[in-house]
Amino acid sequence: MTDIKSAGQDQKNIWRIIKVVPENQDTYSLYLKGSDERIAQRKAGQFVSLSIMTPGGWSTPHPFSAAGAPEDPVLRLTIKKAGQFTSAIRDLKSGTEVRCMGPIGAFCKDIDSKPLVVMMAGGVGITPFLSVLRHFRNIKAKNIATLFWVNKTMEDVFATDEIQAMTGELKLTVVYCFSRVDDVQSYYRQEYPGVFYEKGRLSGDILKKYGAIKEASFYLCGPPPMMEAALVEVGSLNVNQSVVEKENFAWTGGINDFLRK
Repeated sequence: MTDIKSAGQDQKNIWRIIKVVPENQDTYSLYLKGSDERIAQRKAGQFVSLSIMTPGGWSTPHPFSAAGAPEDPVLRLTIKKAGQFTSAIRDLKSGTEVRCMGPIGAFCKDIDSKPLVVMMAGGVGITPFLSVLRHFRNIKAKNIATLFWVNKTMEDVFATDEIQAMTGELKLTVVYCFSRVDDVQSYYRQEYPGVFYEKGRLSGDILKKYGAIKEASFYLCGPPPMMEAALVEVGSLNVNQSVVEKENFAWTGGINDFLRK
């Protein structure tokens, strides 16, 4: 027999899709509406687990960082197509019920109180930092922040207009690093003097060039190879790797196997 309390809680875990919006060729933002007060009280940088209905019942839960600001009444998850589950996201229809549980994790905890912040993202590892920046914008944060975002090409990035605008609203510098673009400076725009472009992967020289110093609070999120390389480069600033807050974007089949370190 189902416990009444459990049944009520299960119902709170049911969210409805408002819309699915493409961000680029393989990344989509899922907008959800629900009534779980715990998720409503999430912090920037936390993630939730998402399950969708299949012919055999609810799918295995998959973890995704919230990309929207925690103050937003709608939960926004930005998801890159990388397998059967994530490929199904783009085809979900408005009104579809999904199961969402959380919030989980403590990435970026107390980031509001850090006067000097360095965020390093690889690919879709940008999502928790988008949550942080949208939160900073909402609270008119005074932190000095630098975002380094590593991708192959410009086609891999998204939310560019919003991020560029944030450099005028916050004390924010944004540095795009492209590993497969030769003429990166062709992207520079005078109207966004706080947005820069670098060729290659994130390096110690690039970190130093844009003011990353060992006194800053460092945050890192992306695929494991990118993170391993970035930690080596951070070490060139005489920063102990153990003080870098990390969020590994790797998953091996179940919510408990998701690597969050």
